[in-house]
Amino acid sequence: MFQVLGSILKNPAILNDTKYNLDKNDFPEQFHKIVFAAISNLKAEEIEDIDYVLIDSFLSSYDVQYKIFNDNNGLDYLIQAEETANARNFDYHYNRVKKFSLLRKLQESGFDIKDIYDEDIVSPKEHEAMQEKFDGMTLQEITDIVDAKLIQIKESFLVEYGSYGQQAAKGMKELKVDLKEAPAMGAPLVSKILTTITRGARLKKLYMRSAPTGVGKTRFSLGDATNLGINKYYDWDEEEWIHNGTQEPALFITTELEIDEIQTMMIPFVSGVDEDTLLDGTYNEDQEAIIDESIKVIEESPIWLEHLPNFDINDIERTIQKYVLKHGVKYVFFDYIHTSLKLLAQISQESKGMKLREDNVLLMFVDKLKQLCNRLGVFIFTATQVSGDFKNVKDADQSLLRGAKAMADKLDVGIIARVPSKADLDEIKPILSKGFYKNKPNMVFDIYKNRRGKFVRIKLWSYADLGTCRTKDLFVTDSDYEILPIEETLIEMFSDEDEKQTNTRTKDFDF
Repeated sequence: MFQVLGSILKNPAILNDTKYNLDKNDFPEQFHKIVFAAISNLKAEEIEDIDYVLIDSFLSSYDVQYKIFNDNNGLDYLIQAEETANARNFDYHYNRVKKFSLLRKLQESGFDIKDIYDEDIVSPKEHEAMQEKFDGMTLQEITDIVDAKLIQIKESFLVEYGSYGQQAAKGMKELKVDLKEAPAMGAPLVSKILTTITRGARLKKLYMRSAPTGVGKTRFSLGDATNLGINKYYDWDEEEWIHNGTQEPALFITTELEIDEIQTMMIPFVSGVDEDTLLDGTYNEDQEAIIDESIKVIEESPIWLEHLPNFDINDIERTIQKYVLKHGVKYVFFDYIHTSLKLLAQISQESKGMKLREDNVLLMFVDKLKQLCNRLGVFIFTATQVSGDFKNVKDADQSLLRGAKAMADKLDVGIIARVPSKADLDEIKPILSKGFYKNKPNMVFDIYKNRRGKFVRIKLWSYADLGTCRTKDLFVTDSDYEILPIEETLIEMFSDEDEKQTNTRTKDFDF
């Protein structure tokens, strides 16, 4: 402080240099504050030649300050300071003053500064080492230490779930062993080829299948949900029950259809008996026996249905969390994303009445679903409507999503389901002419997004039986309708000492 004040007295222009930022609070003693304030005030009055006589005269007008100045032999102090000040070392002394000023401010604010400068160290050797370390620190380095402490505290209380950091190689060896023992695959979907393309229904992932009205969004989702929950289904061609290889806890959330409407779709999926036959009660004895057994299969399966006709984001979160905690649900199917009065009211309240466009609301909703995937460790499959000229599109992608194209940014897998156009069918005539396929494709699934998958911008051609919510894979092409030899993946999931494991088998797809 002696050197800093002497240098300023010798060269008051220092106070105009933006490189330095001195304040009277940088000086802890009242005497030093008074001297600095006097010099600053005189400089502010555009007085260029400031000396100890002028400072003495200036302070003499203020009784309290002048007494403190004289009690500390102010004139002698200023004379010696000006004589001994070395301008070449000003930066060094300035930085020390500012560093100690910063430490005092931190202490006043309740920060523990002992790991920066500990005045209680008794050992001369330890004190010398601490002093040397402190001398080598910059103001930025000191504030970085404080920021690091604050960040650590904030992360303990305010961190967003799923956010964390680590050294890049931590856990890599174990990961490599785990992947060798069990490939990174999720639970099976109805489509064995879609299982290959997406690596199955993977926990903490969000998939979305969009489609025009009436194409079968709900039926496709319900088929996948039921397929995960049951351990067998009936095959009328083989005339036998087929082991399904899985029986995973699944939840289907419907927003528009009543529970009984969902049930009359589930039974046909398991039994293979068309829904119209069930609704009309025109099944024969053999079909009735299979229907009764199908109901029994569903009764013994960990599948739950929830009807939410009017919902907001909190309702969806509470519902999923309830089934996760109460029934161990891991796979969630949310009928389809759309706005509701309650959802709009919630968003309006949270935005303090600010009007948000529908696309912003839908984007916030999808983002929340993705957060739930991570926080609750579940797989979520949902759907949306499409808009635009979907009938004549060649490559369907997120540009067709109704409401908010940006929803695709939050997805792990994005699919458009549509009825093939005449142009589509003309393009695949050479493939169909080979006669390998019993059924003509009546549904094409355009996979436009596929995180962690190498297959994207491709078309899965299928035969969809909406009466039973079942789909049959036919073949896959690229966007130019060239056939791609993608294999089926068959997954069998089993429990071993309460730990879920996955066996996968692949086979060449016959075409």
